Amino acid sequence: MGGSGAAPLAFGGLLLGMGALVVSASEGLGVEAPPEHFLFQQKPECHFFNGTQRVRLLYRLFFDRQELSYFDSDRGKFVAVAELGEPEVKGWNQDKDFLRGQMSMVDAFCRHNYELAEPLSQARRVQPKVKITPTDNVESSPHNTLLICTVNRFFPAGIEIKWFRNGKEEPKVWTTDLIRNGDWTFHIEVMLETKPERGDVYTCQVEHASFEGPVMVQWEPQSDSARSKMWTGIVGIVLGLVFGATGLALYLKNKKGECGVPGGEGGLGVGLDWAPGSPPLLRQRFWRGFCSFSSPRRSLLVPQMEPQLLWRWSEV
Repeated sequence: MGGSGAAPLAFGGLLLGMGALVVSASEGLGVEAPPEHFLFQQKPECHFFNGTQRVRLLYRLFFDRQELSYFDSDRGKFVAVAELGEPEVKGWNQDKDFLRGQMSMVDAFCRHNYELAEPLSQARRVQPKVKITPTDNVESSPHNTLLICTVNRFFPAGIEIKWFRNGKEEPKVWTTDLIRNGDWTFHIEVMLETKPERGDVYTCQVEHASFEGPVMVQWEPQSDSARSKMWTGIVGIVLGLVFGATGLALYLKNKKGECGVPGGEGGLGVGLDWAPGSPPLLRQRFWRGFCSFSSPRRSLLVPQMEPQLLWRWSEV
């Protein structure tokens, strides 16, 4: 909508949908009921070229899913599509006032609704999210890598995506169809199959109306040794955390100290409470106890078991 060129937009169908009028016989008149799919449809379409500089209205009429005729504002008259629509078309085209009324819909319907919808469509901008995903499992060649540049959640649909290797554009790419997300945004992927070498820099460049200039996301291949070192470091950190937590738990378990329940003799504590002015509510909580370990600097309280709520909390 709105850009230069001759790409039309079926705008009337977007705003009004497809007007469907079910024709049925009146009850109690003794008229035979029509078939189940006896349907008459009116479908107005507004085609815009270079904004509202040129507008073409097509007012299409259907009977039981078959187009009978349509009004074409470029011709200024009705055109019969099926033989069944020829008698009506002949009568309509002889009525000059009726034709002028149809022509007035170019301004009253098409241009009017364009001005209302333009801020929600043409002027709307949503910046895409761009990321690169490498895939080593390439069927054509096990030594190649498939780089996928995913561009998601952008509006409007017009977008340009290019792949570069060390600053040089890669022409052999594969592009998916433009996918509608269902929320007025789009999704697309551009793939490059290549054999990365050490020191290569791959760039996915995206140009979109929501950006002031091209946006570039880079990816660099990692050597097998660097990849191995990275995974070794990750595994080492995880194992360190596991053994550290295990050691701390054993230390606290074997540490001697004084155990008890705050305000009690230790062991199991049960509390009962009643809500004022209402039937008694049983509130219970069970404590395994707390152990206190003294040190020159501080006193550490460690719960041996988390409190378990059976009904409602109550302070003992």
